[in-house]
Amino acid sequence: MMVPNWVRGKSTPKGMGVTLKQMADNIDYICQLAGNSSHVGIGTDLDGAFRKEQSPYDLDTIADLQKVPQMLSIKGYKEQGINNIMHQNFISFLQKVWKN
Repeated sequence: MMVPNWVRGKSTPKGMGVTLKQMADNIDYICQLAGNSSHVGIGTDLDGAFRKEQSPYDLDTIADLQKVPQMLSIKGYKEQGINNIMHQNFISFLQKVWKN
């Protein structure tokens, strides 16, 4: 999902250059298309569904996601935008859905 021409079961994150930087670049691209950071969230399929075969190769554990805010900050994102991406958009979505 992060690079074109990925072939499940054949492509590897390292072989395709899938890194946390690539992920941050993709997040930024989507925010630019959408116009703001209110429509992006990080889905972490590190719960056993896909394991690491489709994750950035420099993402060794879930703790490595702590590197993403700094990457976004370098791209010019402010604290609120980073919070939106890292957790607030999911929280807001769930609050909206559960309210109904």
